[in-house]
Amino acid sequence: IISISKTTSLKDKISFSGQFKKNINKRSNTISKTLDLLRKIKFIEKQAYKINIKKNIPHGSGLGGGSSNAAALLNFFVSKMKIKASNSLLEKVSKKIGSDVSICLVKKNSLLKNNNKVLRFKKKFNLNILLVYPNLICSTKKIYQKNKTRSLSKPQKFHNMKNRNQLIKILKNEKNDLERTVFKIYPKIKMLINYIKSQKGCHFSRITGSGSACIGIFSKMEHAIYVKKLIKIKYPKYWCVVSKTI
Repeated sequence: IISISKTTSLKDKISFSGQFKKNINKRSNTISKTLDLLRKIKFIEKQAYKINIKKNIPHGSGLGGGSSNAAALLNFFVSKMKIKASNSLLEKVSKKIGSDVSICLVKKNSLLKNNNKVLRFKKKFNLNILLVYPNLICSTKKIYQKNKTRSLSKPQKFHNMKNRNQLIKILKNEKNDLERTVFKIYPKIKMLINYIKSQKGCHFSRITGSGSACIGIFSKMEHAIYVKKLIKIKYPKYWCVVSKTI
């Protein structure tokens, strides 16, 4: 949840609250970077802003919390402040903030980024999702440095999927090249992935990007909810939620 208001101060006042406010660099973050970039290209005036981000998404989980924050701020200035901007300009700014920001700028249906292009699904598949954050902050830089796996898979036409079963079948056969490296550095994540995979109704389970959150796709929402209860018992300190794709 992001609150934005103008301030008479000469400098922006950026603050973080909520369950996951810790370990965020208050001087340099996606919000401060977004404001700096927008001022450099004279997209916004010298007006300072007071911004609070209530962090409901775990920091360092690989769920794109920081990227979606930056995108929300860009969307705010375009829609609420009625500032004109071309899609190419927004894309250029978003790339300088983070590779996932552009995905959050598009507001229609489910999305997938492939070869630096955002592909839009024609249908909503309403996948049943379980998300588990094992309270570990994975260092993306460290994982990429140690990762030696680079698989070259044939590009799939995800945006032309006709039904959910077809999409799940293709996703199930895909893989995350970073998982092996993550498992070596953080064995707890491998244990969690295997536990989710073994549960009834789970099609597959993987880490999100370079981690550390783990995702499970289930055939029915009741299965995902039941496994969430099991996770809460087995790993009471882990953050765990169920959701659907939009």
